[in-house]
Order: sequence, then structure tokens, then C-alpha cells
Amino acid sequence: MAETRYFEKNDKGVVRCWQITLDGIRCHMGWGVAGGVMRGSSMTLDDGAHALRHFTKKISEKERGGYVEVAPGPGTAAPRAKAEPEADVRLLDMVGNGDKYEPVADHPGVVVRFHDFKAGPGPFYEYYIVGEDEGRGLSLVVKKPGHDEAMVSAFLDFVRPRVGLAFDGRSHHKVPLPAPIGPFDHVLLCGPSLTAVNYGARLGRVFPIRDCEIGDEDTETFVEARIQGRNSMPCTTWDREPFPVIDLKFDLRRADGFEEIGGRTSVREKTFKVYPRAMVERGLRLTVEADPGSVLEIRNHRRDVLTVTPEQPRTLDEADRFLLGPAMTAS
Repeated sequence: MAETRYFEKNDKGVVRCWQITLDGIRCHMGWGVAGGVMRGSSMTLDDGAHALRHFTKKISEKERGGYVEVAPGPGTAAPRAKAEPEADVRLLDMVGNGDKYEPVADHPGVVVRFHDFKAGPGPFYEYYIVGEDEGRGLSLVVKKPGHDEAMVSAFLDFVRPRVGLAFDGRSHHKVPLPAPIGPFDHVLLCGPSLTAVNYGARLGRVFPIRDCEIGDEDTETFVEARIQGRNSMPCTTWDREPFPVIDLKFDLRRADGFEEIGGRTSVREKTFKVYPRAMVERGLRLTVEADPGSVLEIRNHRRDVLTVTPEQPRTLDEADRFLLGPAMTAS
């Protein structure tokens, strides 16, 4: 069950409000002025214990800053409790405009709707893969430029019997395909916790991936970052280039300063963080110029680490082969 705490602070006659909700491994915070619009942010932590520590730490910080806990009421923006749908309600009855989705030929339990957006995300196909009980299912979105009926059909053949995996209590499953579907060799099935609109935990999501794009031992936190965060994988685009896991840690120093980064004498990342490929390129260049003792570490989807030093530089081709894996670089 989610737990929400509410706090207020009188700041020179202005009542400032702050609230925090602990929901599994997520913490949601809201803040604002009594009677005004609340702003908010959310954070996904590594596990339940980490989330609880974060929850407790944030409350302590606010209390030290003069906030006092209050009961929900005027000045607090308590989230409205959403009524859970009845157990026998069909998933498609909960979906907006559910009657506008059409059955997909040769795929019982699968419906689709084409959204012909001329701007923004562009045109895309939105599928619902409904389980046998019709109460739960998976969403699948494929942008039109990469939409191929044969690929989608093969994908649906594999996914439909496995809908239940998304609801077994785990946040996600990375499942190998028996044979590649186009450029993809794995499927990522995500449970409701990784689905933005999940209709009372009735809806998960699914899409094809390459092996190198999701870590074999990734936690829910990492998967959320890779599919929803900054520089996330374009999972609805099926004609895309590979988007491998790239985690970097580095400690690069140069007494004379690195010209490429404005003369800074050092650049450091203490723990592995997700970075785009462009940072790999830059890191390799900086390492060549760095003083002895500097190090750049590159971690791939299998959590193997490629170490780069001024004494042992690496080329971008070497880094790409390490990140993509042998299956994609055999040729």
C-alpha cells in the first residue's frame, strides 16, 4: 500500500505545502503554496529498502527546514484514490475509444488502431494484446515508418501466449526469441509498474529489443531509465539503429587542462551512469590526452567492463564491438 505524508511551513505569512508518497520502489513528491497549483517530481529507487531510506531522509530534511506534519486538508493536494475496476471488467472496456480498435486477422485477442498524426510523434499503430481472461493485456506501439506486417505478425505469435509473464510479480522479463524477427533477437515484457497508464495494474507493455539493449541483470530502476528516462531507447521505432547499454565511470585528469572541455583539469563520474554513445567517443579522446593514472570504464549489458587508460587506449571500433556483443559484430 502507498503511504503519503503531508507537511506545511509558514513562511512570512505564506503557507508552503509539501507532500511525499512512498509507493513500492518509487517516491513521489509534491510542493506548492496553499490554495495554489502543486508541482511534483518522482524518483525510482534501487529496491524497497532504498526507497524507504529515501522517503525517511526527505522527511527529515523538510522537518529540519521548519516543515510540520499535518493531516490532509486545505492546502494539501492529496492524490485522489482511484477506484479499482471490478474483476470481471474487460480491459478494452476501460480503454478510451476502445470500440475504435479493430481485430487483427489471424491473431485472436489482438486489436489495433492506426493513429494518423501528421506532427508530434507521427503516425503509429497501437495494439492491445489481451489475455485469455480479457481483463489484462499488453500494449504495443509501432511507428509507421518501421511498421512491417510480417514482423508484427511473428511478434504477436510469440507474445500472445506469454501475456501472463508481465503479471507474475516481476517488473520485467527479457526473453530470447527462438529466431530473430527482423533485427531483433529478444522481447522485453514490462509489467504495470513500468507502464505509464496501466488501468489499475491491468495493462503492461511489450516491444522487441536486441540483446545488447537491456542488461541481463538490470533492476526495475535501470530498465525504467533505459525505456523512459533521458536518452532512452526509441522502443516504438522498429527501423532504428542498435541502442546498446552504455554505462560509464571515469576519473580523467590533465594538469594542463583538456582543451575540448574548456580547459578543465579533471572530469569525474564516481559510479556507473547511463551515457549516450557520443560520451564514449569523447571519453576515448580525453583518455589519450590524460595524465597517467586516469581511467575510463565502459560497462555493457552483461555488466562486463572495458577499462581504458592513457597507457592502454582503445579505439571506437573496439568500444562498439564490446557494447554490441559478438552476435551483432560477427560480420
